[in-house]
Amino acid sequence: MPANEFPPRPTSVRPPSLSKALTRVALLALLGLGAPVAAQQPQPPVTEDVPPPVQPTLPDRRVYFTTLNVVRYNPLGLESQNRLIYQKRLFDSPSLLLRDTYASAGASLKLSPAFFKLGPTVELQPLAILNLRAGYEYVQFFGTFGSVQSYPDSFQRYDDDLRSATNDAAYGTSGHHFFVEPMLQAKVKSVALRTKLAIEYWNVSLRDGGTRGTFYDPTLDTLVPGKGWVLANDTDLLWLAGQWTLGARLSAVWPRYDEDANAVEPLPGRSLPTNEHIRVGPLVAYAFDTRPGGLMSKPTVLLIAGWYLKHENRVNAMPYLLGGFSFTTELLSGR
Repeated sequence: MPANEFPPRPTSVRPPSLSKALTRVALLALLGLGAPVAAQQPQPPVTEDVPPPVQPTLPDRRVYFTTLNVVRYNPLGLESQNRLIYQKRLFDSPSLLLRDTYASAGASLKLSPAFFKLGPTVELQPLAILNLRAGYEYVQFFGTFGSVQSYPDSFQRYDDDLRSATNDAAYGTSGHHFFVEPMLQAKVKSVALRTKLAIEYWNVSLRDGGTRGTFYDPTLDTLVPGKGWVLANDTDLLWLAGQWTLGARLSAVWPRYDEDANAVEPLPGRSLPTNEHIRVGPLVAYAFDTRPGGLMSKPTVLLIAGWYLKHENRVNAMPYLLGGFSFTTELLSGR
């Protein structure tokens, strides 16, 4: 998951008998962080005296550009995530379960002072509660800002102080990154819940360790196998209040290594590291304008904080902090 990403707000799935309690159809806005969303229009409030309004028809197709720019602390990072997306509606249905369904394809470019990642993405949302995204990225590390640093195996120290002291060991290299991200999401009134699993495969050319080599990735904040798998999860509980979104996020990362831990002796006074980590904390987002369309649609600022419940190097009072700004530009929208 990419861990920085924040998928769209989940859409509620409720029987028609409860439709009077629905004050409006949720905007599937990226709290922003760059995920494609179905084009939706805000609805007037529903009261006991006024019948529910007719849902506007979603565009049959749309082309849009979406961008997210983030700065991160603990670990330190700066990144711009950009995507150009073509999206096609799947069903022309007023049902809340089928209305916000689509298939899309696009190109993704992520830039930072230390690397770029470029490749195609595809996304399918056959039901409002289920989303599936997959993609490939060609990754190029520049050898700047201490990235990339590699190690002969996964049993190495990689804390910030050590990596800062070994900045001169960083070198440029390239590789390939594949990912599949299934997500479940739901919303009842103003409360939303969503959980996304990221299944990632990395194949990066490293100087150390052959098939057992690892490298430090700041987005995942762990030692990633040069050739191997990483699992990650983001689970969010959200309260949607107009232009404000408040909530909490639980994040976890589990690298998978192709080596026998039983064959390795730990350092004196230490246990063998798993390089897994878990953090939890609040998030808040504010959308300056929730109306769709225009040159800068749904401009949103976001702040996420997280305290580490488990980490090889970061279990202390210093939180993870991420600040971001995102918006979408509609290039084509129509039937």
